[in-house]
Amino acid sequence: MSIRVYRGPHRDTGGPTFGFRTIPWIFFALGLIGSALWSTFPIDRRDSLTFFIIVFIFIATTAHAFIWWGMAWAGTFMVVSLGISFSVFAINSATGFIFGDVSYTYRLGFQLLYVPFITPLMWSSTIYLGIVISRRISRAVAMSPLTAALATTGLLVALDGLFVKAGFHSWLTWVDKPVLLGLSPLKFQLITFVIVLIIMVLSGQNSKNDRYSTRMPILTFTWLFIFTIYCARFLVENLSYFIASLIVMAYIIIAFIYKTIKGD
Repeated sequence: MSIRVYRGPHRDTGGPTFGFRTIPWIFFALGLIGSALWSTFPIDRRDSLTFFIIVFIFIATTAHAFIWWGMAWAGTFMVVSLGISFSVFAINSATGFIFGDVSYTYRLGFQLLYVPFITPLMWSSTIYLGIVISRRISRAVAMSPLTAALATTGLLVALDGLFVKAGFHSWLTWVDKPVLLGLSPLKFQLITFVIVLIIMVLSGQNSKNDRYSTRMPILTFTWLFIFTIYCARFLVENLSYFIASLIVMAYIIIAFIYKTIKGD
């Protein structure tokens, strides 16, 4: 008779080993340092820094997904989130049917089918943050996906506004003066919510969601909330264009903290 002892990244006690848990934090730290230095970089170098910040966030969230949720779920989520987001943007770039006509520049790196390489990465990362955070706020079958979609859409709309003001892309069909809902068409915001919700449902949901597994995602979400305010100071006259997105993100952060304090 033999006893098999498993000493992989997921142990019976304490979750993943310390070495594996540090991987997402390393790239989180790199992204945090990059964002802190963003305003100090010359204008012609900020494009490259922005590219690397998004890549660092993607690596951090992807590593976190594989380490905490396992190969099966993380692999499924990567295929679904990257596949759907890229397909939607590729179709929209070719037809303008889904979101509306948009013109991308090449300032954030190469493009595939007229879709910037980092766009699906950014969507996948933000959707993952929404999934993990929402599971702490609500475990209800209906409310958890809706909460995740709300959190993700708020963050994506805020980032889209920053990208528009930075000149990374422009909405050709957006001719009216922007209002409190942001700098992107209302059609983009509503369809984004629906697409994120679909990705949530297709990816499935995780039952496990303890304090250790949510620390990096909520800190990343909070950091992006602060970074949005920080960048907006350099790109717009005031924060009124981002007020709706910031309210949504602030609500998600407060709800998460409240649930965590309660011990739910």
